[in-house]
Amino acid sequence: MLHRSLTRINRCAPSLIGVRAARLPAAAAVRFSSDKAVPSIDDAAAMPRHISELSGELLFVLAEGSGHAPATRERLRREIMVVDNVEYADTKLRLLEMSALVCSNHSLVKAPYQLGIVSALIGGWASLPLVFHYASASKFNDLFVTCDPPDVGDADTWLEVGAWSWNWMEPPLGTISFFLLCMQFAREQRLNIGAQPFTERIKAHQADKLAQAYPQYDADIVRAYAQSIALTSDCEEIERDQIIIEARLGAIKA
Repeated sequence: MLHRSLTRINRCAPSLIGVRAARLPAAAAVRFSSDKAVPSIDDAAAMPRHISELSGELLFVLAEGSGHAPATRERLRREIMVVDNVEYADTKLRLLEMSALVCSNHSLVKAPYQLGIVSALIGGWASLPLVFHYASASKFNDLFVTCDPPDVGDADTWLEVGAWSWNWMEPPLGTISFFLLCMQFAREQRLNIGAQPFTERIKAHQADKLAQAYPQYDADIVRAYAQSIALTSDCEEIERDQIIIEARLGAIKA
């Protein structure tokens, strides 16, 4: 399906470019490296101001090429219109329903990332006083190390404190740093042989869950949307989009 769609875009691209060039003034058809080659007022007025104004081909490129979340949402919105036979503004409830399903296990799938963030913040900030602050280093020494305290005058500055505490702080900090370096190297080699990273596996799991729950819609469109919001809620964006859509429709009717 992806191959057929790309082939269709390749066939349409020359004609689309030709139509666009025909609509522009002659001076704007080619961009020169001059400060005079700038958009006209008409060009600025014709610029899309909302994702709903983009063509299906451009949405496909944005959604499949970069996983652009608004593009995947808009493409799914149009799929819902076709399958459910509803108007554009009436797709909100189904979008919210599908978004809620993806977000239902966010607390679980985000737990490893949140654990890593908290551990890194605590470990990073705690290492500073444990190395350079005498009271903290001395307390840690009394509880876990039992190293001889520094002689009088050997811990008068924070650098002298660090030289003393480094006797026991160097092994754990050095080992942790080397461990993370090895894990990073292993990850790079896994990527080199085509292994799927942890985050991509999470996104694939979210995509499979949503596609199985809504088999009536195109699986590629549903999966692309689920992957784009696999770790981020989309409900607020849907509500914000709905306000814009209703305002635009109201302006047209007025």
